[in-house]
Amino acid sequence: MDFTGRVAIVTGAGGALGRAYCKLLASLGCAIVANDLGGSTTGEGTSHGYADAIVEEVKAAGGRAVANYDTVATPEGGEAIVKAALDAFGRVDIVINNAGNQRNGCFEDLTEADIDAVFAVHVKGAFFVTQPAYREMVRQGYGRIVMTSSQSGIFGNPIRGNYGSAKTALIGLMNVIAQEAPANVLVNAIFPNAAGGRLGGKPGDDRPDLDFLKAAGERSRHYLEGMDPSFVAPMVAYLASELCTTSQNMYSVLGGKYSRLFVGVTRGWYVPGSEAPSPDDIVAHLAEIDDRGAYDIPLSGLDEMDTTITAVKRLATAAE
Repeated sequence: MDFTGRVAIVTGAGGALGRAYCKLLASLGCAIVANDLGGSTTGEGTSHGYADAIVEEVKAAGGRAVANYDTVATPEGGEAIVKAALDAFGRVDIVINNAGNQRNGCFEDLTEADIDAVFAVHVKGAFFVTQPAYREMVRQGYGRIVMTSSQSGIFGNPIRGNYGSAKTALIGLMNVIAQEAPANVLVNAIFPNAAGGRLGGKPGDDRPDLDFLKAAGERSRHYLEGMDPSFVAPMVAYLASELCTTSQNMYSVLGGKYSRLFVGVTRGWYVPGSEAPSPDDIVAHLAEIDDRGAYDIPLSGLDEMDTTITAVKRLATAAE
């Protein structure tokens, strides 16, 4: 895997995951724009220290990098981040939307400020950084975009209603960009789990449910070691590389395990004719509707329409 001549923007570059991405990509020849506002875990405050530290680390290892301190949460900030790449290196090939914050709380307790602050960084941030970068990618005929989603979004986790819904929004954004983008401008999503950094802590520190791992000896050690950000970076590097040739993929990295995530629809129950079923009919056929023995994986709304057309054809074939 060779990134020589490529330029990557990594947002949230000073945190545990961002730092791991910058170091690995730079070691493979990529020039780095390390963006980090330098705020707290809740998104408050600023500091140049986080971005500066990873830039110095990359340079000390012989890589190329520049720091950027603009917020991702405004159109002006997104434009400035992309401009930093163009000014320093003349192009932008890769965007890794990694910047994040958390304001955790029970659903009934989340305030408007809690919701707005998280959506501003995760959702608006992905829009505002990716849009100007995407235009450059379309112009040059090449680009790789990596969205950072979360298990909190697709599966859910307690006390993360704002965070989980924001992360789910990034799946939808990935799907739409993938369908609009020209050939060789690709967008995929990573579902990272890592310890350390501003949004982390040491493995298992705030997870009482992982206490059993701490007492499980060797297996525990392997799992917790697999939570190091360095385990996530290789998958992100793949998604950012020329070796990745498809869009709209979702990959989870958790405790050293790499998995593909996908959204499917069951074959379901098809109702022919012009008369809608009754609620009792739905109940009567619920087992068929729920049956996951056979399923399709649509990549667009039109794809799901095709599954209904296929159901019609199957019914017609059976009638013959």
